[in-house]
Amino acid sequence: MNLRFAIAETSDATKLTQVSIEAFHTDFTVAGRETAGGPPGYDSIDFHEKMILESSKFYKVLVDDSIAGAFWFNVTDAEEAYLYRVFIDPAFHKMGIGLKIFQFLFQNFSNIKCWQLKVPSWNTRTPSFYTKLGFRIIETTEKFLFFSKSID
Repeated sequence: MNLRFAIAETSDATKLTQVSIEAFHTDFTVAGRETAGGPPGYDSIDFHEKMILESSKFYKVLVDDSIAGAFWFNVTDAEEAYLYRVFIDPAFHKMGIGLKIFQFLFQNFSNIKCWQLKVPSWNTRTPSFYTKLGFRIIETTEKFLFFSKSID
């Protein structure tokens, strides 16, 4: 498996949307979601085009040169970033790609000393993954778990 990350282009939006739909629909079967669905815009080509243009960085995940997922973030100040979304095609789940995404982020954006993200409170799959990566829950609401990771 040849894995790499590349900046996404608006021409990738259709394929990214297809992968996003597949990825987030697995939450229905394995992560505790009661109905199929996803976060706002997960199934919209226009949304993905907009995020590609407006995010600080929007990366596509390539496996053997085919889009297998994506992640994007916004830098909120010189040393902080908010990771908006990470998704991987279910065909590539449990292959260590999520871990490699975070290794890439921490190595290539070493100026970022605090990473933040959130997950829906119903999600039973990803909180333990983020905790293993060193994120800690900083706030819990009825709808979300908010995570933060400080890097020295």
